[in-house]
Amino acid sequence: MSNAKPAPLAKGAWYTLIILTLVYVSNSIDRTVMSILIEPVKAEFQLSDSQLGVLTGLAFGLTYALAGLPMGWLIDRVNRTKLLAAVVAIWSVCTSICGFAQSYPALVMARLAVGASESAAAPTAMSMIADLFPKERRSTAMGIFWTSTAFGTATSLLLGGVIAANYGWRAAFFVAGVPGLILAVLIFLTVREPARERDLGGRADEPAPTPLQTLRFVCANPTVFHAFIGVGLASLAMSGVPVWAASFLVRTQGFTLPQAGLMAGLGVGLFGALGSLLGGPIGDRVVRRWGVQTLPAVPMTACVLACASGLVFALSGSLLVVALAFIVFEIVSRAFTAPAYAILVTGVEPRMRGVVVSSVQAVTNLIGYGVGPLVVGVVSDRVGGPHSLKFGIAAVMIFSLWSGLHFLAAWFAARRSQRFAEGVAE
Repeated sequence: MSNAKPAPLAKGAWYTLIILTLVYVSNSIDRTVMSILIEPVKAEFQLSDSQLGVLTGLAFGLTYALAGLPMGWLIDRVNRTKLLAAVVAIWSVCTSICGFAQSYPALVMARLAVGASESAAAPTAMSMIADLFPKERRSTAMGIFWTSTAFGTATSLLLGGVIAANYGWRAAFFVAGVPGLILAVLIFLTVREPARERDLGGRADEPAPTPLQTLRFVCANPTVFHAFIGVGLASLAMSGVPVWAASFLVRTQGFTLPQAGLMAGLGVGLFGALGSLLGGPIGDRVVRRWGVQTLPAVPMTACVLACASGLVFALSGSLLVVALAFIVFEIVSRAFTAPAYAILVTGVEPRMRGVVVSSVQAVTNLIGYGVGPLVVGVVSDRVGGPHSLKFGIAAVMIFSLWSGLHFLAAWFAARRSQRFAEGVAE
């Protein structure tokens, strides 16, 4: 470990981080508002839980995955602030359009458009944060950024349920689209494009690696490869619980929709945000104390704890135990995110970051946010009965444990890999 003085922050780093965090709050609102509207949408269009699983996950994740790699290619080559301003405006308009849908296919099509445009958000933010913050502060900065998913999800659950109960589910989509339009203007007018960090041993005028070269690089680096797979698998469990939490409370605990939205929203917003804030500093502290090779141990531990708490949440019959388990799940499942992404952006060349993060986001949205809610819905339909969601949610917890095994493999690989250590050398 180096004792050199930490590198200074780039000018405007904290302001840009705040704007990027707010952008992803908007992203998370527009992504998850559908989850609190499951019951009224189901009633209006007479849908099954499997169809709702497609609507809440796969319809979004499919185009997110398909658009992700082209977006990553652009991120490594074009002005990122202008690209981000454009896609934020597009997904915000498409979210509002969801409120005009008069049929299930029309609503699916609108969600497809939201997914495609949102695919650039996290990769652009990760690329910019990596250029704005030095390596020894990067995990903390990413922890702050990833609080956005908790705040956005909580906002959609809290306000979405209230708006839907008082003004109808269509109004919730209209309102959800407004913040992004304001942020798009702010990005365009006030956020400066950060200078890109040079590749190790590379020249500034060299072209960015191709997606195929980046893929080969990732596959040749076991630490990054296992972290990549681990993030994708963890997202199955991370998405399965919050998406269905409100409906789970309505069906199994007798909550009204606003009550369920309040409890789920507070759990995600307060404790999910706490988990995101804790994960980054814990990751940085582990690196300073035991070396960078131990960083994968943080997401590994979080994934194992998420599996245990998720099973308790799904299967317990006590409301108190369900509430406590949900709190623990939100803390630990979101604590893994910052150190996991720090492994990814630190272990690859700077001009590979757009493609790498876009690719992992494509996996998390297609397999995680796409398939995760669908698995819950399909298992629920298969089991049947008023408590079928218990088994659907429990079923996706196996993926959290599986993810932990990949981070364990990443830990072992990092201990053997000098290349990963070079990625964080000053």
